[in-house]
Amino acid sequence: MDCSISFDIGATSNLYSQLTGVLAGFSFTAVIIAVSRSLELRRADAGPSQTDTVKASLDKAMPVMICSFLGLVITSLTYSAIAGDAKNIGRATIEELVGGLAFAVAGTLMFYSIVLLLEAIDMADTADHSRRVLGQFVTLVSFAYICNGIDDYNDAHFPDPAGPPAWETALTYSLLGSFALYAVLGYLLYHRLPRIGGREVQRSADGKLFRNGQELDEGTYTAPEHHQMVQKISTTSLLFIIGCALGVGFFSAYGSNPCETTPVGVAVALMCVSYAIALAFSVWFFLSRGPDLVPPQPDSVPSTRTR
Repeated sequence: MDCSISFDIGATSNLYSQLTGVLAGFSFTAVIIAVSRSLELRRADAGPSQTDTVKASLDKAMPVMICSFLGLVITSLTYSAIAGDAKNIGRATIEELVGGLAFAVAGTLMFYSIVLLLEAIDMADTADHSRRVLGQFVTLVSFAYICNGIDDYNDAHFPDPAGPPAWETALTYSLLGSFALYAVLGYLLYHRLPRIGGREVQRSADGKLFRNGQELDEGTYTAPEHHQMVQKISTTSLLFIIGCALGVGFFSAYGSNPCETTPVGVAVALMCVSYAIALAFSVWFFLSRGPDLVPPQPDSVPSTRTR
């Protein structure tokens, strides 16, 4: 049986495989640079406070960097497998959705590692803006990417002129529209939303932290589990990417003819999972952001350090 859709999944998957491979190279380079920076500080006999600060920052960023590198490598292999199965249009459309989920998670991890590195080198304003864009628009683009894959699936699954059922179309546009509205509102209300450590913590122009006029030691304004949460997020994301790679392998054996597709419920479930993941990432980027920049008043800032 011969079937086709307007979108060339094979050619696109080849390009995505190359893209993720290049991004993996960038991630690996970032890991090497971060490790080299840490070693240089040790050789230069940097002060204990400076060394401890760099070590704490890298301890937070390194798991995300490593998991994003591994995730991009696995995603590159996943897209290579999809390109090899692209002639079987029916199952290639569902493989595109699964591979898209892996790419979205791996790409988000890569951008997150950049934000953490910016925070590690005390570029707080740049990191804050980058986190804001990441939390709203990168996650939105990731989810829209999956919705585009749903459209390819519909082209293969539903013959013309019938098209997909109205409920699926309504669900797709409702989820995409609600996420777009959430992204815009989140961007506009970014500094009014809650965060770990509370909104009462503020950062002065010289990088010092204050709560209710009292100076805080670095790192004490966030929850103790913050670093552990970052590690869990990066590890769970990597396991999810591996699961997507295995899923592509499973779907590559699905069906007895090139045009046979999975039930529509499978595609809708993948779209809903993508929505939940994008929303969870966005909420975490909100909660884990740093203090707002508020220049302290010289006559009202005490010199007492508190925890």
